[in-house]
Amino acid sequence: MWEEIEYDELTEDEKKEIVEQEKCDIKMGSIYYKKSGICVFRIWVVKCRNVWLVNGETNNNYLMKNISDNIKQVVIKNVKEYEKYYYVLETSTGEKIKRRDPYSRYTEYESDLCYVIDYLSKRNKNKEISSSGIIDKNNLIIYELHVESYIKQYNSIFNNNNNNSNNDSFFKQIADNAIEYIKELNFNCIELMPVVEYCGEWGYNPRLMMSLNINLGSIDDFEYLIKKSHDNGISIIIDIVLHHGASKMNSLWNFDGYDYKGGIYFEDGGDTGWGAKFNFHKKEIQEMLFMACDVFLGEYGVDGIRFDSAHNIPSWLLKMITDKLRSKYQNKFFIAEVVPENPKYIKEYGFDSCWIHSSYYDIISQFRNQKNQYDWNNGYCKSLIQGHNGFTSPYQCILMMLGNHDQIGNRHNGGIPNGDDRIGRYIIDMFGGRNNWDARAYLRLLYSLSCISFGVPMLFMGTENLQGEWWSVKDSNHNYNWKLIRDKDKLTYEMRNLVKDINYIKITEKDVFSSDYNNFIEFNINPNHLLVSFVREGKNNNACLCVVNMDKCEWLNRNYSVSISNYIINKYGNKIVQVFNSQSGEYGGWDESYTTHKGEIINSLYNKENNNTYFLLNIPKYSVTIYKLCK
Repeated sequence: MWEEIEYDELTEDEKKEIVEQEKCDIKMGSIYYKKSGICVFRIWVVKCRNVWLVNGETNNNYLMKNISDNIKQVVIKNVKEYEKYYYVLETSTGEKIKRRDPYSRYTEYESDLCYVIDYLSKRNKNKEISSSGIIDKNNLIIYELHVESYIKQYNSIFNNNNNNSNNDSFFKQIADNAIEYIKELNFNCIELMPVVEYCGEWGYNPRLMMSLNINLGSIDDFEYLIKKSHDNGISIIIDIVLHHGASKMNSLWNFDGYDYKGGIYFEDGGDTGWGAKFNFHKKEIQEMLFMACDVFLGEYGVDGIRFDSAHNIPSWLLKMITDKLRSKYQNKFFIAEVVPENPKYIKEYGFDSCWIHSSYYDIISQFRNQKNQYDWNNGYCKSLIQGHNGFTSPYQCILMMLGNHDQIGNRHNGGIPNGDDRIGRYIIDMFGGRNNWDARAYLRLLYSLSCISFGVPMLFMGTENLQGEWWSVKDSNHNYNWKLIRDKDKLTYEMRNLVKDINYIKITEKDVFSSDYNNFIEFNINPNHLLVSFVREGKNNNACLCVVNMDKCEWLNRNYSVSISNYIINKYGNKIVQVFNSQSGEYGGWDESYTTHKGEIINSLYNKENNNTYFLLNIPKYSVTIYKLCK
């Protein structure tokens, strides 16, 4: 049975352990010392009279005492891991209200019950992983997924009658059933949409900042998913929302009974349009937001964090958080979602990378004829492929040319959200649908382009299967469509083959396509067509010639001339071998679109009069073709 003890009754070793953990920023919540069975409970309140800790199983309560300004504490012994608790607060008017622990790592979704978790042991276990990491920044290829809607239909589609498997959490099902599909396509990083407890569908309305969503699985299951991913060479990045709390069922709203503009966590914070902002100027809020990140890096060993809508957080606070995280986790990867993308977040606020939304919108504008040849010739082509001004390394740009959850998700049953240009559809649907040959060719072109451009490619779940219409969480018909894989749908596997192969080229030719600097040379824009050829060179005496044709015009009789400078010829050779063609027959195109048979040597031609070396190539419409230079 729980028994309250005074802090002074602790042994010197126990006090020392507590002091050491506090040096590591573990100051609030339920701090559990498993070896001694002691748990220190701390909570921040401002306006209430009294606070009691309540044992969730016996209902015994323990009055908490002030230990500093607005911090109350009680020390309990004989505590076991996973025992339940909650708080009762007596407001300034005498009303008694139940509250959850804002620092709880695990809670019941429909009640105020929180679980005692031995997260100190998890931190010690993950120290080595947390300090080293497995992120190869420039060589990332990211697969974005929403945990529930990605795996929810798997068992029913594959008629999995294994009772144990049917009872598995979403985390565990992904680890056991889906990691192999992601690895098979040569993705080496998974970005998980939010996994903390949230209201709504997508995860971007957090009810608590550190509590893993019990509807997705247990803490053990989440750790299992991370370990399984790491064992397969796959990094894990998670989305975190720090700028606002949930608009409904918000556990921090009017927390201690004080109800002015949402109470102590939100008063005078303002609004984001999705929910109330936190009051960022309070040191207690700053500490909580830092810990919301620290928990996933230090206790679970994730490899990186994407900060959702970072422009809604003060820049000084972003820098404070990233600096503090960087001092503890030097090799972790921090992504800022900023609209529009801004290299200042990398140079000044401590981030590694930005989501690049503009490429997607530029491509949509081009498809709608809102961008034309003039734009292509005067900056659009170069910024699309070589990157935007101010970004100096490829890993600084996360490319989502085919859309992310914001553009593909739809809460309006397929309707276009009013005043929202995010479309709410898979991009294949915008181009004419999966049964349209040109649409499929264009999709192949775009994903291939994202892999050879200046940046890190990212693909949202389902795009690799040519999944159509839109993504939805509630509508099972618009969850991830496992039927396409089960039925070995021909169009699906053509696209999956392309994704697998271009990802493999990006990984194996990382000196060329994942360099740590802008290595584009010979960037030749066709002034009359949406076509460009360029060379990317590596540091290991290797280089690739790439031709991108976003036009419907094509040259199929080896009648397109690509000139190469004598510098390139002398350094890398006067021959090329075609190693990739997004219009290959195995991807849904046709093999005659190759310049020669795949792997055959193509010799250069020389114009003595102009001192010009060139190659005559086939350029199919809507294509990316890659040639390796050789001697």
